[in-house]
Amino acid sequence: MASTLQNKTLTIRVIEEITHNGTKKLHVNKQEIKSINEISERTVSVLTTGTSLAAFDTAAAAGTFVRDNVKHLRITNLDDTNFIRLALITDGTDVHVKVTPLDSFILTNGNAAAGEDSNAISFDNITSIKAWADTATVDVEMFIASA
Repeated sequence: MASTLQNKTLTIRVIEEITHNGTKKLHVNKQEIKSINEISERTVSVLTTGTSLAAFDTAAAAGTFVRDNVKHLRITNLDDTNFIRLALITDGTDVHVKVTPLDSFILTNGNAAAGEDSNAISFDNITSIKAWADTATVDVEMFIASA
C-alpha cells in the first residue's frame, strides 16, 4: 500500500511589533521549509530531576526521530514562573540553553555554538534533547517537523 501523505511547505513567521515614541514598528521574518511530510507535536511535563524530550538516530522509533530528516524544532516553556534548562546532547560537546517562562527555543537547520571552541551543534550531531525544570514541574510544548 502506498502512502497518501503529500509533502507540504512549513511556513514559519517571527513577528516583532512595538509602538515606541508614538511610532509603530513591525518586522516580519518568514521562512519556508519545503518537503515536510511528518510533524510531531506534544506537551510534556518536565521534572526537576530531568526529562528526556526526544532522541535522534538513523531510524525512527518511539520518541526517536530520523536525524537527517528533521528540519525544524521548537520547544516552548508554557510555565509563567519557572525556567527550564535544555541540554542538546551530542557524542562530544553538549550545549545547555536556559528557556525562561513563556519563551521558546527554535532550531531550524541551524547551528548552536558549543562554547569557546566554536564547535557547532546541529541536527547532524544531536543525539538527544533533555530538559530540567528549575523549581517545580514545568509543561513544555514540543513541535518537530521532518522531511
